[in-house]
Amino acid sequence: MVVIVPDGNLYNNQSFLLIILIIVILQLRQRRVRSWTLIIMPAFLSIITIPLVINELNNIYNVIVLVIALLIGISFGILIGKFMEVKVDENGAMILKGSFIAVFLWIAIILLKIYGENELASARLIELNLLTTAFLVITIGAMISRRIFIYWRFLKFKENNISKA
Repeated sequence: MVVIVPDGNLYNNQSFLLIILIIVILQLRQRRVRSWTLIIMPAFLSIITIPLVINELNNIYNVIVLVIALLIGISFGILIGKFMEVKVDENGAMILKGSFIAVFLWIAIILLKIYGENELASARLIELNLLTTAFLVITIGAMISRRIFIYWRFLKFKENNISKA
């Protein structure tokens, strides 16, 4: 029996890699999604992120960095959403399936966060608190925009199927 104990560096940990692998597998499977459940995770992350963002809005530079981070996140979310497959089943429920491209983009964002944050922090180009908040804003921007885009595609797909019937 192997016991995995976290060390100081989470990203080099076997448990972290196992969790990423499980999430990738879950993203690639086809699953039924209720439209109201699309807001649960973004709402939860927003509750955590908003106070951190407010604390960083103390000068124009920070505001510009966080707005750019939000725009990057929104762009990533729409891009990932474009590669996800959205269908409607016979009961009118949303069927969602990720693609390898969407999963690849998601992994690229994680790697950017892990290695980009370390590189930028070590170069001292940006304060660590602002950098961490910027990556949180990218993450939540991507999550919200992807889910809005997916829901919009669902409504469009549902509308097209109703008009054909």
